[in-house]
Amino acid sequence: MFRAKTEVMSIKEFMARDVQAEQVRRKMKRKATVKKVAKKTARVAVTVGVTALSIGFGDVSFAAAGALNGAVTAKVITAFNPLIELVQALSYPIGLTMMLGGGLFVMIGNSERGLGMIQKAGVGYVLIQMLPLLMDLLVEIAKSL
Repeated sequence: MFRAKTEVMSIKEFMARDVQAEQVRRKMKRKATVKKVAKKTARVAVTVGVTALSIGFGDVSFAAAGALNGAVTAKVITAFNPLIELVQALSYPIGLTMMLGGGLFVMIGNSERGLGMIQKAGVGYVLIQMLPLLMDLLVEIAKSL
């Protein structure tokens, strides 16, 4: 069932292979050492940076006040508007394609799967179109609290 694989090579090739393997091991060990040093350096740099920022900008209450007033929230919402519009625009052709696929399943006799696909595509389309409205409602509720 299992046969031993025999490889024929000269002694010179065999000895060269061992040297190459040792060189690969050394390179891997150096890379691991470099990664460890890089991680430690990054950790120290982040710590020093955070410490310097906290000393330089000791009072962060103005940032918290801006977030409470909704300035940060408004900027984040504005930044994500193109992505939201893209997803809403893509929901129509994707939903239509899924509904057409469901119709094909109904036509070939698998009506349970086809009607399920049509139903899920319709619910998904409505949810995608309504989620920004629901999120705006939740933001307004959170502001009133």
